[in-house]
Amino acid sequence: MRTPSPAVDMRFTLTQCRAVHVHAPGPDYWRGFLEHDAVGRQRSPRFQFSSPWRTVYAREVESALVRVQLEDGTVGWGEATCPIAPEVVCSLVNRFVAELVVQRSFDDVDALVDALYDSQRCRGYLAGHLQDAVAAVDIAVHDALARRAGCPVSALFSADPVAVLPCYLSGARAATRAERIDLLHAWAAQGSRAVKLFMRGDHAADLDEIAALQQAVPELDWWAADALWTCEAADVARDVKAALGTLGARWLECPMLPEDLDGHGALCRAPGAPIALGEHFRTPLQVEPWLAAPALDILQPDIGRTGFVFGRRIHAAAAHRGVPVTPHMGGALDVMQAATLHFAAAFPSALPCEFQGGLAQRMPAAVRTEWRLGAAGFVRPDVPGLGIAVDEDALQAFIVH
Repeated sequence: MRTPSPAVDMRFTLTQCRAVHVHAPGPDYWRGFLEHDAVGRQRSPRFQFSSPWRTVYAREVESALVRVQLEDGTVGWGEATCPIAPEVVCSLVNRFVAELVVQRSFDDVDALVDALYDSQRCRGYLAGHLQDAVAAVDIAVHDALARRAGCPVSALFSADPVAVLPCYLSGARAATRAERIDLLHAWAAQGSRAVKLFMRGDHAADLDEIAALQQAVPELDWWAADALWTCEAADVARDVKAALGTLGARWLECPMLPEDLDGHGALCRAPGAPIALGEHFRTPLQVEPWLAAPALDILQPDIGRTGFVFGRRIHAAAAHRGVPVTPHMGGALDVMQAATLHFAAAFPSALPCEFQGGLAQRMPAAVRTEWRLGAAGFVRPDVPGLGIAVDEDALQAFIVH
């Protein structure tokens, strides 16, 4: 494989830009977390709720993949973190974004992203599905440019990207404590020492669960907790934060409601585990007030929502204020997962990177990843692009029409 020059040519013209809505078969991603759903709230065979989580979840795994082609024929793939109604992202890419970017030349991907943001900013489209669509296109173009240059995507941003990425398992996804203990023993047997556990809103029970799992699986020595926005009340959030600090948790993720800047700022000043969040941000402008407050201790941008362009800018803003960054890996498949890992490799942190094991390799006949999980973490593939190969013929079986 060619070694890229210090300044890879980032100029490009797109000749194609197309998104597809895919359904990825396999076991229920939440595997036991949603067995006590509030039946009265369920009116859709496609979506589900689980109290006290406010967020809606898909019953089956769906996503939006984007394919772009450069004028020399090089193809790249991207993916948005949009597990709910990904067809919205597909419509935006196919009926809006493609109209603005195909057959237009850009000096780099930053210019494309800025042009798309500028095209709708005065109408208030500052986040949401439009930015998810832009992020997927951003990832796809970076994949194509790295393939054209003959280098991994992370080498577009760093002269020396990390070769092995430590990671933490996102959730012990099993229905009973005994099954969760078995799952964590198996995870530790692969060589990892890190896991993040999800809280269910009964905070006394949640804290008891974390303590019990820590005792049962001592080979894991890095633990974090994700409250999924269930600590809305300030006094509850403070108590949970303090208790997690006593348990040695590396962070409390997403404690209060995502709009509560002031509440998170006060919580950061309270004793206990550090506060981590960031998955709901799309742009640096959204992040800046939280950094200025400060209202977080650890920043977790989701590359399937920020893309590499805004992800890099968010990282730079956090670095300027001395805030550590480790990317969030949300509800998406191998393409977005590879993009997340490349971002983490290019912008290394002392913190491990999230890994959504239940979403990896769900369409192996159509989407093959070169990323491999070893004893010390993910081994970065030394291949051009994201390290993802898509069989477009096989993919047809997974496309939702």
